[in-house]
Amino acid sequence: MKHSTVIALVFSGLLAATSISSFAGPDRGHEGDGPAAGFHMKALKGLDLTEAQKDQIKTLMEQHRASMPKRDELKPEMEQLKALVQADTFDEAAVRALLESRQKDKLDHEVARAKLQFEIHKVLTVEQKAKLAERQQKWQEKAKARAEAKS
Repeated sequence: MKHSTVIALVFSGLLAATSISSFAGPDRGHEGDGPAAGFHMKALKGLDLTEAQKDQIKTLMEQHRASMPKRDELKPEMEQLKALVQADTFDEAAVRALLESRQKDKLDHEVARAKLQFEIHKVLTVEQKAKLAERQQKWQEKAKARAEAKS
């Protein structure tokens, strides 16, 4: 494998680790307003949730945050990767093993996020689901327009 490819893999691993920590909540690098928390709360604003729905969603999100790795738990992996990159000789097997472990962690995180979204969706009424779906469609159209404008 070319050295530049390995470096790209290493930095994509760093990016993956950073993205894992950025989806966190309290004690995870953000004070409860990270992208995961913000996305759900923003998306649910204006859906006229009942107090019971708000409580259920709050409980679901707290459970989700509690199951996510804390930033301090990710630091040893970051240090390992840094040490591997700065070593006198390149240990491709060690780098590969570390990055594969990170990819599994990222996959687990994404599955947990999808489950959270599913659980929140179950709390909504049919009307709220329709309104949310309409909003999501608009967000996707805006994102597509922004992407086309950049190209």
